[in-house]
Amino acid sequence: MVAALACRPAPPAPTRAEPQVRATVVTIETRLQPQNKSLTHSIVIANGLARSSDDLDSWRLFNLQKKEVTFVDDVAKTRRDVPLAALIAARRQELAQPLSLPLPRAELVATGAKRVLLGVEASEHLIRAGGYQRRLWIAKHPAVPNELFAMMQASVARTPPLAGLSRAADEALLSMQGFPLLDRAELSYGKKTMVVERSVVKIEQKDVPASWFQSSSRGAAA
Repeated sequence: MVAALACRPAPPAPTRAEPQVRATVVTIETRLQPQNKSLTHSIVIANGLARSSDDLDSWRLFNLQKKEVTFVDDVAKTRRDVPLAALIAARRQELAQPLSLPLPRAELVATGAKRVLLGVEASEHLIRAGGYQRRLWIAKHPAVPNELFAMMQASVARTPPLAGLSRAADEALLSMQGFPLLDRAELSYGKKTMVVERSVVKIEQKDVPASWFQSSSRGAAA
């Protein structure tokens, strides 16, 4: 359940020769153990649109106003617009698939614990399944749209045969309001523990290229 990660670039710095747009830039640091690695990526938000630098040649553009996700493939030169409602329906159908083996299912519970992160109060949510656990500290930060995290969850690729393992947890995340300012996942195997911890280290206003939110790829709505 703990996915392998690679270093992702930040959005390119604007130049005087191209149009710029004022954006909210959310900087996220990912720490990996026992590899002892630290990686950084950004989520950029402007004019009702959002994009993560964690996506590369195939990326997603989140239209918060239309409640729609555009999937762009810069290699194949394609794009498709999918309503959020259609993504959620597809994910629920995926989650409903029966498991071929009796495996522990992940569930999400609100622990009631609170803490202040980046000046706002965050609430702890815990996901557990066997030797896996994930703690998310969710907060409603005024600079980050409350529905963005749920849109990201609905549009991320899953492994179909294992999707049913996280049915209850994923269902809760699909309706989550707020953004995880701290997200720590642990997977124990034998005497070792793999840890992936993502933390929002900075939220700032800065200029980015307007082209960051555009695609020259062509396609039709799904």
